[in-house]
Amino acid sequence: MSEPGTAHEQVGPRLVTARPVRAVRYAVLGAVAVLALFTVAALILRSTSDDGVGFTVADQVGIAGTGLLVALVILSVTRPRLRADARGVDCRGFFGGYRHVDWDLVVGVEFPSKARFARLVLPGDELIALYAVQRGDGERSVAVMQGLRALFAATHPTPAE
Repeated sequence: MSEPGTAHEQVGPRLVTARPVRAVRYAVLGAVAVLALFTVAALILRSTSDDGVGFTVADQVGIAGTGLLVALVILSVTRPRLRADARGVDCRGFFGGYRHVDWDLVVGVEFPSKARFARLVLPGDELIALYAVQRGDGERSVAVMQGLRALFAATHPTPAE
């Protein structure tokens, strides 16, 4: 067991997690509204056939199914996640699975003033957007960035002068 203040003392967070909050609220409301609109359109579609066009149950199901697909695409905004620890960063975007990046590959962790998302900077100016850390989440994003920067600093010690 090491004494407090020694070089082996763990400073900063051990685990940082994030997910979008504000965008998720809007996405859920939007998906519900789109689904309701398409469902109502599908239900009244059959009763509006006075112009000689024949709509069937299949047309109604098609309209409702289209609404369901559009709502699911809107709900993809709820998927981004971030998990970072001493081993590296695991991030997931709107589509696909998790991507792991070891800390030794990361050159910097930044959140530019005009960007909507935080990002990891890799060698060769390659960027990985962290969609789970969004400007719209305000203080939550600030706390996540502080945690990520603390983990980055812990894994990238500055040379002793």
